[in-house]
Amino acid sequence: MGLREKKRNQRRVLARRSAAPRSGEGKDFLPLEERPGKKRVREEQPEEPENTSTVLYIGHIPHGFYEEQMQGFFQQFGTVKRLRIARNRKTGKSKHYGFIEFENPEVAKIVADEMNNYLLFEHTLQIAIVPPEKIHPKLWKGVRRGFIPIDRVAIERRRLNKDKTIEEHKKLVDKIVKRDEKRCKRIKAAGIDYECPPLAVSDSEEEPSSQVKEWMRQLRELSYDVEDCIDVFVHRLAHHDPSDGLFRRTKRRLKALRSRHCIAGQIAELKDRAVLVNDRRKRYELDAAASSSAAIAIDSRLPALFEEMDRLVGIEGPRDELVEFLTGGIDLAPQRRVVSIVGFGGLGKTTLANQVYQHIKSQFDRTAFVSVSRNPNVNKILANILTGILETRKLSSVHQKQHSDTIEDLKHKSFEDCKLISMIRENLQNSRYFIVIDDIWDKAAWRDHLRFAFPENNSASRIITTTRINDVAIACHFSHEDFVYVMKPLSSENSEALFFRRIFSSKEKCPPELEEVADDILKKCDGLPLAIVSIASLLSCKPVTKQEWVWVLNSFGSTVMKDQGSHELAVVKRILFLSYSDLPHHLKSCLLYLSIFPEDHTITRDFLISRWIAEGFITEQRGESLEEVGEKYFNELINRNMVQSFEIDPFSRREAYRMHDIMLDLMISLSTEENFATILDGQHCAPSSNKIHRFSLQCKSVERITWLRTTSFSHARSLSVFGDFNKIPPLVDLEVLRVLDLLNCSSLKDDHIENIGSLFQLRYVRLGNISRIPRQIGKLKLLQTLDLSGTAVKKLPQSIVQLLQLVHLFLPWRVELPNGIGNMEALQVLSVFDGTENSSAIIQELGNLTKLKDLDVYWNCDDTESGHEMYINHLVRSLCKLGGFNLQSLCIRNIYPCSLDILADSWSPPPRHLQTFQTDMGCYFSSLPTWMSSLSELTCLRIHMKKVGEEDLQVLKCLPALLRLDLYPGYPKHTLKVSCSGFSRLKEFTYGPSYVDLALILRHQSTIRNGLGMGVMFEAGAMPKLQQLEFGFNAHDMVSAYGAGLDFGIQLLASLRHVLIFIDCRDASDCEKEAALAATTNSVSLRGSYHVEILRILRNVENDEQS
Repeated sequence: MGLREKKRNQRRVLARRSAAPRSGEGKDFLPLEERPGKKRVREEQPEEPENTSTVLYIGHIPHGFYEEQMQGFFQQFGTVKRLRIARNRKTGKSKHYGFIEFENPEVAKIVADEMNNYLLFEHTLQIAIVPPEKIHPKLWKGVRRGFIPIDRVAIERRRLNKDKTIEEHKKLVDKIVKRDEKRCKRIKAAGIDYECPPLAVSDSEEEPSSQVKEWMRQLRELSYDVEDCIDVFVHRLAHHDPSDGLFRRTKRRLKALRSRHCIAGQIAELKDRAVLVNDRRKRYELDAAASSSAAIAIDSRLPALFEEMDRLVGIEGPRDELVEFLTGGIDLAPQRRVVSIVGFGGLGKTTLANQVYQHIKSQFDRTAFVSVSRNPNVNKILANILTGILETRKLSSVHQKQHSDTIEDLKHKSFEDCKLISMIRENLQNSRYFIVIDDIWDKAAWRDHLRFAFPENNSASRIITTTRINDVAIACHFSHEDFVYVMKPLSSENSEALFFRRIFSSKEKCPPELEEVADDILKKCDGLPLAIVSIASLLSCKPVTKQEWVWVLNSFGSTVMKDQGSHELAVVKRILFLSYSDLPHHLKSCLLYLSIFPEDHTITRDFLISRWIAEGFITEQRGESLEEVGEKYFNELINRNMVQSFEIDPFSRREAYRMHDIMLDLMISLSTEENFATILDGQHCAPSSNKIHRFSLQCKSVERITWLRTTSFSHARSLSVFGDFNKIPPLVDLEVLRVLDLLNCSSLKDDHIENIGSLFQLRYVRLGNISRIPRQIGKLKLLQTLDLSGTAVKKLPQSIVQLLQLVHLFLPWRVELPNGIGNMEALQVLSVFDGTENSSAIIQELGNLTKLKDLDVYWNCDDTESGHEMYINHLVRSLCKLGGFNLQSLCIRNIYPCSLDILADSWSPPPRHLQTFQTDMGCYFSSLPTWMSSLSELTCLRIHMKKVGEEDLQVLKCLPALLRLDLYPGYPKHTLKVSCSGFSRLKEFTYGPSYVDLALILRHQSTIRNGLGMGVMFEAGAMPKLQQLEFGFNAHDMVSAYGAGLDFGIQLLASLRHVLIFIDCRDASDCEKEAALAATTNSVSLRGSYHVEILRILRNVENDEQS
């Protein structure tokens, strides 16, 4: 209570006292001044009515004197019936007045008389009786309920956490960013050294927030520096020759002391940085941020589910093929069937599955279309399947209400997985059903739950699954009759049609000046429907000018990956980024490494695995070598369709690999963002403020050359050059370099690599366009791979035998090796070893390489010079010794015809660990070697023979591990007949001339006569697992021998997927040509859906015919 209030109360008290009657004023007689007093007659006052009210008004209630306190205080006067304090409706705070009701009116009157103006907690209570007629009828309404305060914090939390539109979210983020920028400026202006944490904003549940990215960047840089520090320390303190004298030992110790001092300072600095990084993690609360839920993104598959048919291009063929497989021959195949659609993200798997579903769902009793997603909620998926089944089931009016109640229960209640599976099976047991399960990422979802929901009821039921992973597609099968459909990119014609239809409605309406740019854009999209539709939607909203289109083409990679300017391209990123996010951590680094290669660059498997090992991405696992682990990593990327395979040579079937251009753009963007690699080409160049760890030089320009001269490469671990560059970073500056790839540097000279010996951490070297190897190469003690196959080197220096950790050595032909090559005990791969250029001593040393697994030999066995027999004997002895160790792959080649019959009987003991055996080009056997039957581990055999007999085929069919067999007979005059027994695991079979002879035939070399021979025929049950078949035959000879009823038995091969047939139509009449083609076409048309190519060889080669 304030001073003024106290004074006011004092004045009131004084006024009441002055108003009280004085002594003597209450007498009956009053004294008069002039006459005697007269008795005063007292008037009678009316009696006050009796009080019947029990309700009192109480005002000036102090703070803290609430219902409970009032109840206890007034209870001393009498029984309190009820009371109420007036409160604010929003805040619940007291208004400092209230009402109280007593049980007895006398008590109420006493309280009003005695407690009015009572001083309580410096507040003077104002108490008055409320007449009954003035009591509001709702005064005591809800008095027993009490006041429930409103949780304004919860209301505000719900308001902030409610789903926002894209515009609302962007507006909120912009407001927060501007506020933080102003705060950071004020902090810096005040001279405070503080690193403001970035705003944690993430538009995807897969992509980390900017806070997490910044912390990860700092942690990565710290780990790089720690590893470099350790490598330098180990190198500087390496042990030297113990035979050194006193002076050299003293000098070495002084250097070591200095090195220790420098390293100690670096370690202390790294320790301080590690503490700061850890403190920053705690300050940013990154653990909580990582576990918090992010905004839910819009499902990118929705457009595919609701796309109109007339807007789709190239969908009819795949749709009709799947429809035929699913609905054709139902009476003959009543078992349930599964079709798994597999392919790269964005190829249109969901679109195809939806079109098939819409096309044939009316033929089934019960249908459902559900999506799984990367992190599946199996319970919700099962509930959606059951809901779809119930909604499509035709019911009588009696059961309609029951199913409607079940559907409502599924929406509002939760059921156990077993209960849902039982309910699905019950509804599908006696019905023909068609279920589509879209976007499966994990085999466990199908194996452990979904497959149990679909009973086998012999009603020709069908299931479609879609996935990006090959292993998942194979796992989603019930029997071997189920089918895996591999999605293919759109053809050039369909790509053009889809692109121009989305922009101009047809290609004819496209301005001529834009056609060239459109071709470049379509090449970039490479048949990916998602990319074509997205970029076409973007261009349709821009002015139709060449400048705009060129800008979109040039900035497509950065635009897609950074979401600049269009929602359509953001969808492309989100879909492709899902595949990357699903990779294990160790595979993410391996995939990011592919960003250093230029667009459309050919990558081979062994080459990439060797680089992964050199970079340290692969670690040994129990019972497996680094190469075997790398092979598993590579196969997993192929399995997930992240890397695409293609044939370098259609005849040799040598495979190479590449990454889709759009996926490559994503990898480049992620590599730049994480500072994983620096790509210097026409579009990408990392800022010079970042440390360069991996450097890919792909573009030559004045600006780039200037940038090279002013940039430090002291932290570079990998240097790859692609193109003509006269200026490369000096090798002496690359102290921690591990990978050096200069094969594609066309301007490379010998003097560019003179200082290669200073790169003590070098583990991988690939060179090209040089003729001499410096002797310093012997200093590379950690070197694991040396690839000189692209050079003109003729002789290796003697110091190369000091590379005791060298595992892979690739050489060009006619290279002379130094003495002592047998001391390189770690060598596992040697290609090519030229026996004609090396002495017999070196050939004998070859047998001392006990760990050699892969050997490629160039040998001229028909050399007539002196000592030929001695060379042959030394070669055979070395091969016999290697075969007894670890030799797994052997290739013998010569550009001229050369007989290998000396190896047919003299290889003893046989190479029992051999897995691959090849004779290429001119090397051949007269008959199958006798030791071939002992090769129980042989998986690939490519052999040239003068003739192949029935006895040879009997030996080959008993090889238990054989997966690929290529037989190249010289001039086959008889048809090879394959019986039903043997070849239990064979998947690829080729029979006919070698690819060299075939190339000569295609080039119209008339000297090759009867090169394709009499072909091959199959009996029922032959080669049960064969998937790929290639053979050829002479049309004239085959028609003459078998007539018009020619039948190869191809329709009897149950697992066949691809057929390539060459028909030699030279010297054949028109009737024989037609008969041969008709017989071939009829034979392959009796099989199911698979790819067939028929190539007819005439005097003028005709176009391929494909079916």
